[in-house]
Amino acid sequence: MNPIRVAFVGTGNIARHHLHALRRVRTPHVVVGVHDKDERASCQFAELAGAPSYQTLGELFAVAQPNLVHVCTPAGTHFQPAREALLAGMHVYVEKPFVDTAREAEELLALAARRRLLVCAGHQQLRDPAYLTLLRQTRDLGDIVQVDSSFAFLPVGLSAERASASALAAQLVDVLPHPLYTLVDALERMVPDLAAIKIASLVAGPRDLHAVLRANRSYGRLSVSLRARPVASLLSASGTGGTLTADFIRSSVVGAANPGTSPLEKAGNALVEAWQLAVRSGSGVAGRVLHSQDYPGMAELIDAFYAATATGGASPVSPDHLRRVTTLFEELVANVRGAVRTAVPRRLTLPRISYDAPLVVVTGARGFFGREITKHLARQGYRVRGIGRSPEDEDPHVQEWLRLDLSRSAPAQAFAGADAVVHAAAASAGGFDSHQRNTLDATRNVLHGMRAASVQRLVYVSSLAVLRPPRTPWEEQDERTPLAEPTDRALGPYVWGKAAAERIVAAEAPALGIEARIIRPGALVDWAYPDAPGLLGRRLFGRWHLGFGRPGLPMPVCEVGQAAAVVAWMVAQFTDAPPVLNLVDPTVGTRRRLLEEFARHGWRGRFLWVPIPLFAALVHTARYALALPKLRRPAPLALYGILRPRQYSSALAEQVLSLATKEPARAAPPLVAAHP
Repeated sequence: MNPIRVAFVGTGNIARHHLHALRRVRTPHVVVGVHDKDERASCQFAELAGAPSYQTLGELFAVAQPNLVHVCTPAGTHFQPAREALLAGMHVYVEKPFVDTAREAEELLALAARRRLLVCAGHQQLRDPAYLTLLRQTRDLGDIVQVDSSFAFLPVGLSAERASASALAAQLVDVLPHPLYTLVDALERMVPDLAAIKIASLVAGPRDLHAVLRANRSYGRLSVSLRARPVASLLSASGTGGTLTADFIRSSVVGAANPGTSPLEKAGNALVEAWQLAVRSGSGVAGRVLHSQDYPGMAELIDAFYAATATGGASPVSPDHLRRVTTLFEELVANVRGAVRTAVPRRLTLPRISYDAPLVVVTGARGFFGREITKHLARQGYRVRGIGRSPEDEDPHVQEWLRLDLSRSAPAQAFAGADAVVHAAAASAGGFDSHQRNTLDATRNVLHGMRAASVQRLVYVSSLAVLRPPRTPWEEQDERTPLAEPTDRALGPYVWGKAAAERIVAAEAPALGIEARIIRPGALVDWAYPDAPGLLGRRLFGRWHLGFGRPGLPMPVCEVGQAAAVVAWMVAQFTDAPPVLNLVDPTVGTRRRLLEEFARHGWRGRFLWVPIPLFAALVHTARYALALPKLRRPAPLALYGILRPRQYSSALAEQVLSLATKEPARAAPPLVAAHP
């Protein structure tokens, strides 16, 4: 059998998961080419895949001549590349959601049928071991009465309480496909002679969605929430003979599968299910840890699709299933977005800055820190232009939004007319490649965009973590302390990226005619929503946290509003602002003081303290133990260097905080009342 010639369109994080899953695909295959609109990202992914990168889809299809294409572009952009691949005669595997509308789904499926090609969507939970076990055991449940799909999710990079309705709705729409397609597939398999699945009732908002689906005489109940806790992904099938529940997080199935009507069943079912929960959850979680880089079911689904294309079989995800899921998805999404549109925009009830006011451009304006920075700039009378991958039009403090991926480009028009730029955008998660693109490349692009727009003032948001680890326990670090070595990756991608980006600013900004001010805040905290910073510890269970060190050790923190006020002050008093500022709150100098302040604002957590050297040794032991079955040495990690306590001089920070929080607002044109 000749290997299947595979191509990737879109080279983001999910494409990397696909590529990793290919290691467990048994059907012979070879990656022959990749394409992404971001040429740098495409080349980096091509190096991982061991295949060429092509600048256009047409070149990829004509030169590489793949048999099968993975469409891994962002949600909302799947239709066009999938259509072009089918027109070029290639099978298509499309990441979820398949497409956005029933019309697009019908066009792709009809095109595939005419050309005798296969289409599959990334519905990997259909091959999750827990779901397959549930399907095998449903014969014990009798006639299925209802199927419940429940999904509670922690928003990525957002707060369900503070984020805007549009941002939360986008997150809700992004996670909706998984609980929806598993519910639809379960109804298709469990309800005899299924004619159609219709939405019988629906309540939708930006944070939650609840729907009842009618399937003949059975029902499906869909619940997706960004607020409900704990985080969960469950599918329960209830019939006349009992109930079984598949847990996709623990990769287990729980349920006695009996009617529970006799006295013995009533008493014994709780014991049976408790035993199942303990044993099966333990083994399921252990399996997830050992395969931490895998999405359960992804490799199995891709393998089944490859096998079908090689042997002329049917796609593991049927066209009828894709039609049903897309039709329901389109209607559910329309209701979620409709709920956002009907909300009264906060901007219309607040004052608006005059367009004669000086302009400040803020990158990363949607982030935790960026939102506070825009608020304080607006209070100072500035007009704010926010830059981000996803604009947040409901933010009343940002007068203009630009949708930009700074890792790709930062055109001059993004900064045109600005008095200053606050560069707060950076990668907060991911590996070194992610920080290379979203921190280093983005910073360099911002500098060149500012030069092209003749903007000469930059406030760069760095981090205290960029300083090299102290050489002695009593060393006091200040603004003159050197940065971590550029070759030292053992401090992790975040420190490596932020330190390298600060070096770029220091070295390249003067040559471009840009004067920079660098602010390095400590751990940012919000008294209104207390949450333990990562350097302090990790939550264990409920209110209990594992604390690193002991209560008396130093803890560099700053309240996010105070830090934002300092940034706004540095913009307003740019000439007098220090070139570099290590920002720490001198009134909260230790772990104990931070926890006391949290408690004063209603936090009720508890800490179990462990010595940092002991914790570092335990983590290293666990990392090597987990890597041993894979016969791979874990990447270097200087955990003690990351967590060890540091002494910081707060003299300069104390002066600036006093000025920033007491100095009156700069002279600016008066606020103009907003009009609906």
